[in-house]
Amino acid sequence: MTRMKKKKKKKKDIAFIDRDGVLNSKKINKGYIGKISHFRWINGAKKTIKLFNQKGYKVVVVTNQSGVARGYFQISQIKKLHLYMSKQLKLFGAKIEAFYFCPFHIDGVIKKYKKKSNLRKPNNGMFKIAQKRWKINKKNSFMIGDQISDMDFAKKSGIKGFHYKKGNLFEFVKKNKIF
Repeated sequence: MTRMKKKKKKKKDIAFIDRDGVLNSKKINKGYIGKISHFRWINGAKKTIKLFNQKGYKVVVVTNQSGVARGYFQISQIKKLHLYMSKQLKLFGAKIEAFYFCPFHIDGVIKKYKKKSNLRKPNNGMFKIAQKRWKINKKNSFMIGDQISDMDFAKKSGIKGFHYKKGNLFEFVKKNKIF
């Protein structure tokens, strides 16, 4: 009888990307984007995701969504928005592998979501969820975010962080030589 060798999981290169302020504009509804009607793609965002896909990266969105705890929108609306984004990207030949979000905030008004959470950036609970799904190659993986909390998330996760401020996301990726 021969023993079958257990296949080692190949390490995955992951492009973690914040949603609000990086993939879409935060200029609507004071930055609380929970509805499709409030969503506007940042210039170059779809092209960037497609490039990451072509380079073999899994694209994972990690986003704080305290609008749920604050009563501005519901989790079902966030899921609909993420489905909308996925459909838009599919038409463009691009894909987001997973969406992780934190609906909790200590200042929330919805009791069930009014609490501290290790999912909320700058904590790296969402990274740990991704780690359960994939064996992450930390050397090649990175985070793109528009807040200091995103950079702290990257540091706590042991990956590179790129602080995006504004402009065309694709040009930002090229300028910072993320690959």
